Amino acid sequence: MSILVLASYVHAHCLNVEHLPCSGESLQATGMIEEHGGKGLNVGIAAHRLGAEVAMLLPLGMDSAADEVIELIKNAGMNSRWLLKTGPQSGFGVGFISPTSENFLAVYPGANTLLKEEHVEQALVSLPHLNLIYAQFEIPEAPIHRAFQIAGQLGIRTMLNPSPWRQPDPGLLKLTDILVVNETEAAALFGLSNNVISLAQWLSNLCKWTQQIAWSGELLVVTLGEAGCVALTKGVVLHQPAWPIAALDATGAGDAFSAGLATALLNSLSLTEALRLACACGAWVAKHHGVLRCLPTPAEIDHFMKTNPIPKLV
Repeated sequence: MSILVLASYVHAHCLNVEHLPCSGESLQATGMIEEHGGKGLNVGIAAHRLGAEVAMLLPLGMDSAADEVIELIKNAGMNSRWLLKTGPQSGFGVGFISPTSENFLAVYPGANTLLKEEHVEQALVSLPHLNLIYAQFEIPEAPIHRAFQIAGQLGIRTMLNPSPWRQPDPGLLKLTDILVVNETEAAALFGLSNNVISLAQWLSNLCKWTQQIAWSGELLVVTLGEAGCVALTKGVVLHQPAWPIAALDATGAGDAFSAGLATALLNSLSLTEALRLACACGAWVAKHHGVLRCLPTPAEIDHFMKTNPIPKLV
């Protein structure tokens, strides 16, 4: 199985704080984590760790952070052909993490904004045997749209995680086979004024809400944190409960979920099995500090799923 990740890079700096600050409030951090990150980088490395053959089309700056991440990717044994220095400054991010693992993040995109349609076209000519193209919204929409257009012509499945959130163009949604959003993003996608939506409401209304946006893809998944996730396929809504863990840091859990889901589906697991594994990947990352260093291997996820209580339906 082969995946092209339309990737992004963010030099991540996360501060542990006693509580998330209010407007105008200054806090003293109790800890700090600095690491290479970005949604696209996280998903690409996570999928590689889980056994997929991964190429990343990754826009980087002309700085020392970019040099370090290129070395990291080469040392991981991954395809480094499409690591592109597109601008002077690599992406840069700052996050605050509370003791309850709540967080908020801010990202300066830098070189990520300079990924172009021609970069996508050049990469796809050189990668003829792809099974999936994955994209996220730390890069512009134009290269994603072009990649998904070509994917449709070649019969390659497409997967989109529109995060950081912006409303996807309807044309892009029509080219998307698999859509993964969190509950806040889903509420915005469906135009819901109430961001606090119960699991029962998701289960009873998801099909109707997707019809309102003319969703025609293969699979739509809404991640719900401690409630797991719900998924819609062929008019049927499924619920996968979360694995019970003591969460330390939810940063990157959604990226691990996406990588787990992608690799599971490409390995022909059933949707139920794929959602269970994806939730396990997200839980594994959430129960650790940091992201890249904690992305799981198949052996680690297998052991986690065998030694933890199987999530039960509510």
